[in-house]
This record gives sequence, structure tokens and C-alpha cells, in this order.
Amino acid sequence: MTDLEDLLKSDEFKLLSFLIASARGCVDEHALYGPLRLVDAAARLIKIWEKEGKAPREIVKLRELIEEKEYTVMYDEDEFIEFLDDLSKELAKLIKEE
Repeated sequence: MTDLEDLLKSDEFKLLSFLIASARGCVDEHALYGPLRLVDAAARLIKIWEKEGKAPREIVKLRELIEEKEYTVMYDEDEFIEFLDDLSKELAKLIKEE
């Protein structure tokens, strides 16, 4: 296998592909789908770290929060925005504590 073949099969490349496809999707989609795609990408990145054994419990909790609340955008935009605010606060707490 070549380096390219290996890379194309990697979780990182799958994330890259998701980000590029999402960027194009954001052009035509509802405005809040952009933030949805971004938090989905964040959860995917955390999963990569988990798979590599690099995700501390505090980071895993962020992924769990994302997976619990990300699809509220489909039925309650205000709740989704509140979720984004809460997620940002949780991240800020982690940064501040460190």
C-alpha cells in the first residue's frame, strides 16, 4: 500500500472529507446547519483521540454532550443555540482550569 492509500483509509482523512463536504453543504443549507456540522466534526475529532487513547474524561464528556444535544437543531433552534452556549462554557472551564 502507498502512503496515499493508507491516508485515504485513516480517520483523519475521513474527518477532512467530512469538513470539505460540509463546507460545500453550508452554502445551500439552513444557516444553523453550519454550527451543527462543526460540532459534529468536533465529536468526530474527539472519537479519533479516544481511539488513540488520547482523550481524557473531560474531553469525552464534551463529545457526549454534543451527541446528546446536536440534533435539537432539527426541532428547537433556541435549544440548539443554548446547547452551543453551554458547550462553549464547558470548553472554557476546561481551558481555565488548566
